[in-house]
Amino acid sequence: MSEPLHPETSCARPAEPVRSASAPLVPPLVLSAVYEVGGLDDVDALYDRKAAGFVYARDGHPNAAQLAAKVAGIEGAEAGFIGASGMAAESAALLSLLDGGGHVALSGGLYGKTVTLVAKELSRFGVSHSTFDATRPDDLRRVLNGSTRAVFVETLSNPLLRVADIPGLAEVCRTTGVPLIVDHTFAPLLCRPIALGADLVVHSLTKYIAGHSDVTLGFLGGTTERIERAASVGSTFGLSGNPFDCWLALRGLATLGLRMPRSCANALALADRMTGHRAVRAVHYPGLPRHPDHARAVRMLSGGFGAIVTIDVGGRKEAEVFIKSLEHIPYAPSLGDVSTTLSHPATTSHRFQTSAQWASQGITPGTVRLSIGVEHPDDLWEDVRRALDALP
Repeated sequence: MSEPLHPETSCARPAEPVRSASAPLVPPLVLSAVYEVGGLDDVDALYDRKAAGFVYARDGHPNAAQLAAKVAGIEGAEAGFIGASGMAAESAALLSLLDGGGHVALSGGLYGKTVTLVAKELSRFGVSHSTFDATRPDDLRRVLNGSTRAVFVETLSNPLLRVADIPGLAEVCRTTGVPLIVDHTFAPLLCRPIALGADLVVHSLTKYIAGHSDVTLGFLGGTTERIERAASVGSTFGLSGNPFDCWLALRGLATLGLRMPRSCANALALADRMTGHRAVRAVHYPGLPRHPDHARAVRMLSGGFGAIVTIDVGGRKEAEVFIKSLEHIPYAPSLGDVSTTLSHPATTSHRFQTSAQWASQGITPGTVRLSIGVEHPDDLWEDVRRALDALP
């Protein structure tokens, strides 16, 4: 029998694993940054993918692996990578595809930081870009050239909710050999971009999939080959997601199938009611027949038209009055929470764009984006109605 350990040694050494004939029903949280390996041959097997397991959390850990597999299954992807944010997932995708400069085709009306990533940050490394109309595949043909390495679109654009013609864009990309990346953050469960022809699908898991505004994570899904390359880039650039947020996102994902239909139904009800109010100059929602992409939304989406409704109340002054007159809906510049929030694109998501860029997308100082939650629609409408009535 070995000699008893000194107290200092007992404190320093890890606790022994708990042996159990049963397994936890809920996936456990594994916070370890590094993993114990049996020997040199074992570590070779892990790095050569001849054995399953983990070495260092930046390269992978159980909670990320579970979350990636779950979301990949929902999206019909072969594999997935979990990034530290939606922008991390986007960055991993683009960096894995670009080489020696290259060109990226961006759909009009993208999230502001996506545009900044390509137009400002990647341009420092010789990357060029062009903008096209994602509702018109022929317009994509116009901007493609021999150095195009990726096409990036959103299923529903931010914030005016134009509906990308994913099948048509995918056909153009297929004939030219350029990968199509679809940011599907606004429309989880409503369609599967990969099934429609996309090569890669991106989510800001921070939004609907995690669903409670307590997580910052991203997802990238696609073929195993593409994801292995993107995951390698993600590890090298330090873009990987952490265990705790992955664990929380898995917890939130469990109710996505309940939350998304309810939020979509609420959004349609509010969009319809706001359309008739005197203070609302425009309502942008693809579920409304007057939306320019309504017919495509009906064909492409199933189970709802999304949980975002964007309105125009005039100018910045009117937006300020509307926001401050709301009693229960907070001004919180994100989306996808279980409860309703709102954002003001001109001062948040699109803050660093020029007025000309706003105008080209249809954004005004009076544009307000509502992310609709799961509350009772009558309660939501009462709060919104009172705030709209406060406008001159």
